[in-house]
Amino acid sequence: MERFLKLKSGVNLFIREAFVEDAERLHDFYKKVTSETEYLITKPEEVFDVPTERQMIRIYRNQHNRLYLVALTSSNVVGTLKLAGNRRKRVEHVAELSIAVLKDWWGFGIGGALMESAIEWARGHGIERIELTVVDENERAIKLYEKFGFAVEGIKKKAAKLSTGYRDVYMMALLL
Repeated sequence: MERFLKLKSGVNLFIREAFVEDAERLHDFYKKVTSETEYLITKPEEVFDVPTERQMIRIYRNQHNRLYLVALTSSNVVGTLKLAGNRRKRVEHVAELSIAVLKDWWGFGIGGALMESAIEWARGHGIERIELTVVDENERAIKLYEKFGFAVEGIKKKAAKLSTGYRDVYMMALLL
Protein backbone atom coordinates (compact mmCIF):
# COMPACT_ATOMS: atom_id res chain seq x y z
CA MET A 1 0.00 0.00 0.00
CA GLU A 2 1.34 3.40 -0.99
CA ARG A 3 -0.30 6.78 -0.88
CA PHE A 4 0.95 10.27 -1.74
CA LEU A 5 -0.91 13.38 -0.65
CA LYS A 6 -0.40 17.05 -0.02
CA LEU A 7 -1.11 18.17 3.54
CA LYS A 8 -3.09 21.29 4.46
CA SER A 9 0.26 23.01 4.97
CA GLY A 10 1.38 22.17 1.42
CA VAL A 11 3.90 19.56 2.62
CA ASN A 12 3.98 16.29 0.68
CA LEU A 13 3.19 13.17 2.71
CA PHE A 14 4.02 9.62 1.68
CA ILE A 15 2.28 6.72 3.43
CA ARG A 16 3.55 3.19 2.89
CA GLU A 17 4.10 -0.08 4.68
CA ALA A 18 7.13 -0.26 6.96
CA PHE A 19 10.26 -2.00 5.70
CA VAL A 20 12.90 -3.71 7.82
CA GLU A 21 15.29 -0.97 6.67
CA ASP A 22 13.08 1.56 8.52
CA ALA A 23 13.84 0.04 11.94
CA GLU A 24 16.39 2.60 13.06
CA ARG A 25 14.26 5.57 11.97
CA LEU A 26 11.22 4.00 13.64
CA HIS A 27 13.17 3.45 16.86
CA ASP A 28 14.12 7.16 16.85
CA PHE A 29 10.53 8.13 16.04
CA TYR A 30 9.12 6.10 18.94
CA LYS A 31 11.69 7.49 21.37
CA LYS A 32 10.58 11.00 20.45
CA VAL A 33 6.81 10.49 20.18
CA THR A 34 6.58 8.63 23.50
CA SER A 35 8.32 11.52 25.23
CA GLU A 36 5.86 14.08 23.82
CA THR A 37 2.61 12.76 25.29
CA GLU A 38 1.40 10.53 28.09
CA TYR A 39 -1.51 9.33 25.98
CA LEU A 40 0.60 6.58 24.41
CA ILE A 41 0.85 3.45 26.51
CA THR A 42 4.60 3.08 25.95
CA LYS A 43 7.10 5.18 27.88
CA PRO A 44 10.36 6.26 26.17
CA GLU A 45 12.44 3.75 28.14
CA GLU A 46 10.12 0.94 26.97
CA VAL A 47 10.59 1.53 23.22
CA PHE A 48 11.86 -1.53 21.36
CA ASP A 49 15.54 -1.57 20.47
CA VAL A 50 16.42 -1.60 16.75
CA PRO A 51 16.80 -5.42 16.38
CA THR A 52 13.43 -5.96 18.07
CA GLU A 53 11.84 -3.30 15.84
CA ARG A 54 13.23 -5.15 12.79
CA GLN A 55 11.63 -8.36 14.03
CA MET A 56 8.33 -6.56 14.66
CA ILE A 57 8.30 -5.25 11.08
CA ARG A 58 8.98 -8.79 9.76
CA ILE A 59 6.06 -10.15 11.79
CA TYR A 60 3.69 -7.50 10.42
CA ARG A 61 4.88 -8.01 6.83
CA ASN A 62 4.44 -11.79 7.02
CA GLN A 63 0.90 -11.99 8.39
CA HIS A 64 -2.13 -11.50 6.15
CA ASN A 65 -4.16 -9.56 8.71
CA ARG A 66 -1.50 -7.17 10.02
CA LEU A 67 -0.50 -3.77 8.67
CA TYR A 68 2.32 -1.44 9.74
CA LEU A 69 2.17 1.97 8.07
CA VAL A 70 4.68 4.80 8.19
CA ALA A 71 3.91 8.42 7.26
CA LEU A 72 6.92 10.24 5.82
CA THR A 73 7.72 13.84 4.96
CA SER A 74 10.90 13.73 2.90
CA SER A 75 12.60 10.82 4.65
CA ASN A 76 11.42 11.69 8.16
CA VAL A 77 8.92 9.44 9.95
CA VAL A 78 6.20 11.72 11.33
CA GLY A 79 3.52 9.11 12.04
CA THR A 80 2.80 5.40 12.28
CA LEU A 81 -0.25 3.19 12.38
CA LYS A 82 -0.46 -0.50 13.20
CA LEU A 83 -3.36 -2.87 12.68
CA ALA A 84 -2.73 -6.10 14.53
CA GLY A 85 -5.07 -8.84 13.41
CA ASN A 86 -5.69 -11.86 15.61
CA ARG A 87 -4.21 -15.28 14.83
CA ARG A 88 -7.12 -17.37 16.12
CA LYS A 89 -9.66 -18.33 13.44
CA ARG A 90 -12.73 -17.19 15.38
CA VAL A 91 -11.34 -13.69 15.83
CA GLU A 92 -9.00 -13.22 12.86
CA HIS A 93 -11.51 -10.73 11.42
CA VAL A 94 -10.71 -8.37 14.33
CA ALA A 95 -7.69 -6.03 14.40
CA GLU A 96 -6.39 -3.73 17.11
CA LEU A 97 -5.35 -0.27 15.95
CA SER A 98 -2.58 1.91 17.36
CA ILE A 99 -1.52 5.25 15.94
CA ALA A 100 1.10 7.86 16.78
CA VAL A 101 1.96 11.24 15.22
CA LEU A 102 4.77 13.56 16.27
CA LYS A 103 3.44 16.56 18.20
CA ASP A 104 4.87 19.08 15.70
CA TRP A 105 2.67 17.46 13.05
CA TRP A 106 -0.64 17.40 14.96
CA GLY A 107 -3.47 19.14 13.13
CA PHE A 108 -2.05 18.64 9.61
CA GLY A 109 -4.27 15.69 8.65
CA ILE A 110 -1.68 12.95 9.10
CA GLY A 111 -3.79 10.95 11.55
CA GLY A 112 -6.76 11.12 9.20
CA ALA A 113 -4.65 10.06 6.21
CA LEU A 114 -3.28 7.10 8.14
CA MET A 115 -6.79 6.13 9.29
CA GLU A 116 -8.19 6.31 5.74
CA SER A 117 -5.35 4.15 4.45
CA ALA A 118 -5.76 1.56 7.20
CA ILE A 119 -9.54 1.30 6.87
CA GLU A 120 -9.27 0.92 3.09
CA TRP A 121 -6.64 -1.80 3.56
CA ALA A 122 -8.72 -3.56 6.25
CA ARG A 123 -11.77 -3.77 4.00
CA GLY A 124 -9.71 -5.59 1.40
CA HIS A 125 -8.03 -7.99 3.84
CA GLY A 126 -10.87 -9.62 5.73
CA ILE A 127 -10.90 -7.27 8.71
CA GLU A 128 -14.49 -6.64 9.80
CA ARG A 129 -13.89 -4.98 13.17
CA ILE A 130 -11.20 -2.53 14.26
CA GLU A 131 -10.71 -1.96 17.98
CA LEU A 132 -8.69 0.56 19.94
CA THR A 133 -8.31 2.05 23.39
CA VAL A 134 -7.91 5.74 24.16
CA VAL A 135 -7.44 7.74 27.37
CA ASP A 136 -10.68 9.57 28.17
CA GLU A 137 -9.11 13.04 28.16
CA ASN A 138 -7.43 12.62 24.74
CA GLU A 139 -10.11 14.66 22.99
CA ARG A 140 -8.13 15.17 19.78
CA ALA A 141 -7.80 11.40 19.23
CA ILE A 142 -11.40 10.68 20.23
CA LYS A 143 -12.68 13.22 17.68
CA LEU A 144 -10.54 11.61 14.99
CA TYR A 145 -11.86 8.14 15.78
CA GLU A 146 -15.47 9.33 15.89
CA LYS A 147 -14.98 11.07 12.53
CA PHE A 148 -14.22 7.64 11.05
CA GLY A 149 -17.21 5.98 12.70
CA PHE A 150 -15.66 4.49 15.83
CA ALA A 151 -17.99 4.27 18.82
CA VAL A 152 -17.31 3.83 22.54
CA GLU A 153 -18.26 0.31 23.57
CA GLY A 154 -17.03 0.40 27.14
CA ILE A 155 -14.99 2.20 29.77
CA LYS A 156 -12.11 0.73 31.73
CA LYS A 157 -12.02 2.60 35.03
CA LYS A 158 -8.64 3.90 36.23
CA ALA A 159 -6.91 1.88 33.48
CA ALA A 160 -4.16 4.41 32.74
CA LYS A 161 -1.83 5.93 35.29
CA LEU A 162 -0.56 9.32 34.11
CA SER A 163 1.51 11.88 35.97
CA THR A 164 -1.74 13.65 36.85
CA GLY A 165 -3.26 10.49 38.32
CA TYR A 166 -5.48 7.67 37.13
CA ARG A 167 -7.57 8.09 33.98
CA ASP A 168 -10.35 6.02 32.47
CA VAL A 169 -9.76 4.39 29.10
CA TYR A 170 -12.43 4.13 26.41
CA MET A 171 -12.74 0.95 24.39
CA MET A 172 -13.82 1.98 20.89
CA ALA A 173 -14.58 -0.04 17.78
CA LEU A 174 -15.49 0.37 14.13
CA LEU A 175 -17.53 -2.31 12.38
CA LEU A 176 -16.71 -2.51 8.67
